[in-house]
Amino acid sequence: MKKTLVFILCLGFGLTFSQVKEAEIIPAKDQSEESVLSKDIKSAEYPGGMMALQKDIAKKIRTRKIKGKGIVYARAKFTVNIEGKIDGIIVTGENADFNKETERALKSLKAQWKPAESNGIPVRSYYAFPLNINFE
Repeated sequence: MKKTLVFILCLGFGLTFSQVKEAEIIPAKDQSEESVLSKDIKSAEYPGGMMALQKDIAKKIRTRKIKGKGIVYARAKFTVNIEGKIDGIIVTGENADFNKETERALKSLKAQWKPAESNGIPVRSYYAFPLNINFE
């Protein structure tokens, strides 16, 4: 009888003191009050343009560190923050050596980007571009 009473008391205390406060639900903002995207958007610019970016990356890639045959593809994705610096670099592709070398080349770029602007305010922007190398 004592064991049953102790068990019931423990169970009662456990249920009483294990209550969790429910999360508050914050109402969503009315979408009609905000403009979703401004039409006055300027994309981020690399000094010299995208061709200069491709040339700078090509100069930085050390091909002797990449093992492969034929054409090797990769896709680089990164963000340009409001200070004009590259961050959040992700390189995907079939050749891990080429991916690592591309990421290293992007990180080693010294040039400062001109950040994207929306209504004259600097904003973060996202870039993605393909890269390939031909081993013949």
